[in-house]
Amino acid sequence: MRRAASRASAGIVAALLAALVAGGCGDRAGGDAVVEVTFWHGMGGPLGRVLNRLVDEFNETHEDIYVNSISMGRYTALSQKIMAAVAAGKPPTMAQAYENWTIELILSKSIVPVQDFVDGPDGLSRESLDDILPVFLENNKWNDVIWSFPFNKSVRALYYNKDLFAASGLDPRHPPVDWDEYLGFARRITRDDDGDGFPEVWGTAGQVTVWMFGNLLLQDGGDWLDGSGERVAFNSVHGVRALTFQRDLLAGDAGFITSGFEYQNDFLAGKVGMVEGSTVSIAFMQGKYDFELGVAPLPRGKRPGCTIAGTNVVIFAGVPEEEQRAAWEFIKWFTDTEQTAKWSAGTFYVPVRASALETDLLRRRFAEYPGLREVYRQLDFASFEPKIAGWYAGRRYLAERAIESVLRGNADVQEALDKAARKADAEIARLKRLKSKLGL
Repeated sequence: MRRAASRASAGIVAALLAALVAGGCGDRAGGDAVVEVTFWHGMGGPLGRVLNRLVDEFNETHEDIYVNSISMGRYTALSQKIMAAVAAGKPPTMAQAYENWTIELILSKSIVPVQDFVDGPDGLSRESLDDILPVFLENNKWNDVIWSFPFNKSVRALYYNKDLFAASGLDPRHPPVDWDEYLGFARRITRDDDGDGFPEVWGTAGQVTVWMFGNLLLQDGGDWLDGSGERVAFNSVHGVRALTFQRDLLAGDAGFITSGFEYQNDFLAGKVGMVEGSTVSIAFMQGKYDFELGVAPLPRGKRPGCTIAGTNVVIFAGVPEEEQRAAWEFIKWFTDTEQTAKWSAGTFYVPVRASALETDLLRRRFAEYPGLREVYRQLDFASFEPKIAGWYAGRRYLAERAIESVLRGNADVQEALDKAARKADAEIARLKRLKSKLGL
């Protein structure tokens, strides 16, 4: 009898040790060789449970491959363990990775291009490749080579309390469709019943997030980088308008900011009328509210704009070729129509393939959550954050030195964005010089 897919061990150290000793070939009862693949990821909670079920299904239906699935619990821990394992020459077979991790792994020659497997004898047909949503393929390319493959991707949605809409004289069937309505509806919902200056109900709430700012930036006609692709452009007039609107919405008379996901808890408690969140937020909100939930795409600015989020999967160099081929077999299976539909239905990550949107499974989800299909359709015009070396630091500067400072009332919008841009450009330039010195 085949083993069930392994679960995360009691501690990170134990998980790492388990992963390091895994990866060899075992034998089934009949004596046939089984290729064991170690998969490191950061999925936990309801998301981890869905992933484990799919890994179990793969293991049950592929008798010559066994995927040893190990959760590191958090992405920070996953990143640290990947870099430590690579440095020690003991990487897993495959792992989740953000784009800024991937570029570092490419430069250090620590991973193999997935393109080799896509084009190989067990690869993907042109028809199959065309079924994958274009934004995901582009998101995983560097110099036109597919280095990683989409795994858990999401877009941002607007969630609203239809009961509070009705109580505020708003039509529950009509979520805000543009920036003006967004701010206007939020002000309309905000209510200070006892007149003490502290509203009992707020129109909206949120956290300090680059994701929200980035969507607003794109919606106003801006972009992350300038035409050279080597300098940031988030401090443009479009960035100023984006951050000004973010401030008016979340730090004015209609909303507030919280740390962590407290804003989501206030929304579930009926104290906030509207919040933005990942599509995956539904998986964590299910069964925790007693009002009629509304789901809608993001309100638009001058143009539609939406940034995808989430990780991809990379295959490591330095592991046996049979493990690499087995890892690709799992990736190919996991992202095929039936499995990506199951993954989406269970976690509310968006599916990788266009064909999955027409499966009975997702059609039932769309019927259960009206508006969700329209949220997923944002993928038609979605884009992604920069994949260049140095963007990780640049993103942090943007969050801490610009967005948070402005939302907390400690900085002028233009000055804050300019300061963050100078720091981000300096880091991007530093890494460019380092790559040149190393001949990369």
